Amino acid sequence: MEKNQVKFGALLSYLLIVINSFYGLVIAPFVLGTIGDSEYGVYKTIASMTASVAVLEFGLSGTLQRYLAKYRALKDEKSGYNFSAMCMIQALILILLMGVVGVVLYFMLESMYGESFSVEELHRAKQIFVVLILYVMLHLFENVFFGIITGYNQFIFSNSLKVFALLTKIGLYFIVLPIVRNSLAIVSISLLIEIITIVVEYLYVKMRLRHRIVLYKWDGAVFKESFVYTGLLFIQSIIIQFNGNIDNMVIGAVIGTTAVTVYSFSIQMFNMYETCATSVSSVVLPSVTKKIYEGATPRELEEYIVKFGRVQWAVLGAALGGFVCFGREFFALWLGDGFEDCYPLSLILIVPITFPLIVNVCLAILKAKNLLVFRTIALAYSALLNALLTFIGTRIWGYWAAATGTAVATIIGSIISLNVYYQIKLKINVFKLYLKILRGTTLCIAAACGAGLFLNDWIAPTGWLYFAIKAALFLVVYAAGMFLFGLNKDEKASLIRKKQQ
Repeated sequence: MEKNQVKFGALLSYLLIVINSFYGLVIAPFVLGTIGDSEYGVYKTIASMTASVAVLEFGLSGTLQRYLAKYRALKDEKSGYNFSAMCMIQALILILLMGVVGVVLYFMLESMYGESFSVEELHRAKQIFVVLILYVMLHLFENVFFGIITGYNQFIFSNSLKVFALLTKIGLYFIVLPIVRNSLAIVSISLLIEIITIVVEYLYVKMRLRHRIVLYKWDGAVFKESFVYTGLLFIQSIIIQFNGNIDNMVIGAVIGTTAVTVYSFSIQMFNMYETCATSVSSVVLPSVTKKIYEGATPRELEEYIVKFGRVQWAVLGAALGGFVCFGREFFALWLGDGFEDCYPLSLILIVPITFPLIVNVCLAILKAKNLLVFRTIALAYSALLNALLTFIGTRIWGYWAAATGTAVATIIGSIISLNVYYQIKLKINVFKLYLKILRGTTLCIAAACGAGLFLNDWIAPTGWLYFAIKAALFLVVYAAGMFLFGLNKDEKASLIRKKQQ
């Protein structure tokens, strides 16, 4: 049953990626066209501000997921109940802290935007801010229930709820925005869906999982250990945010807003690509934690990494191959003239990150073993290296230096440093790991790319219809190659069993 939870949970994660991609590519322009530039600009400005407050969430969901999986592996329900209550208390304290920060920022809005916003825009900004702060505070509360649910490996329910919530949000946008036509409706819809999500998750935790949130005692030793774990996750999220924003900040300061616009679409493509892999690693943490506390050997963990790594490479390899073949045409159709550099910029960003992404189940092992210090250090110095290369190089080579700086930092921090750490600390043969993951599938990707390049010459006309035809034929060639040559015997047998079921 738990295997099905992980498999179908991962599939639902990919469905969520598809819907989110649709949201970014279609819904955002619809919202902009419906509410207008001014309303949209106010909404995005205040949303960016409240996103900084959301950092105070402090990684409670991931901590709960990890520790509940540990207690379940040890068959210690009482400690799991107690730890949930401790996390709930921490969440309430953080919610109060968010409220205080929110009040301070609310009274600063006029001094911050009084000159650039009109009176009506400033009034709208204050309304949006209040709703979004409430949303962020409730989201932290929801994170506790989400952490409990995923700690029980209930990924089918948790990801199904995410899919339903996102589809409901999109549906309400289409119904409400043409009538109301203001940005307050957008944030109000998000707040309403968040409240409903909390109620549904609470009922699931109480009635389906029968999990109790009861504080038997305040366990100082466990709190100290979990606080360090949570703190490291928090620091990593800060570093990742800094690393993700520094390029645009420097490009905007050195070159200008037009260059930021071009580069931001490359970053958007990079983020979508990265999400394809992180969605898998996010559902394996409870299973990995259970294996570790049941005494799994490095060889058994290596087999587990290979199993999921091959799935991730099958998805990422197809996405990368398809982008190599049709990425330039996609940007031309999507954005039009002036965005030709998005294609090579995206490739510079995407190619290096592929290698750490296909073994990112190793990150779940680090979390399960509470070995996050080295990764935090590696992320920190790679972010600083990226900032240095971007700051120096952008003045000479423009946004090409920013993309190259990110790629170099990824190679040094996430490929070389972390793979050496996996080899030494986890006792995993990294070289053999990559060979097992890449075996078979890589040739299928190469064959599909050859077919894709041929299709570019054979189907000369451009347009979304011709693009869709070429992409579909690319996937047909890839799928046929995978079934005939890419999948090993166990993978084929597993696939055939799924079809029969």
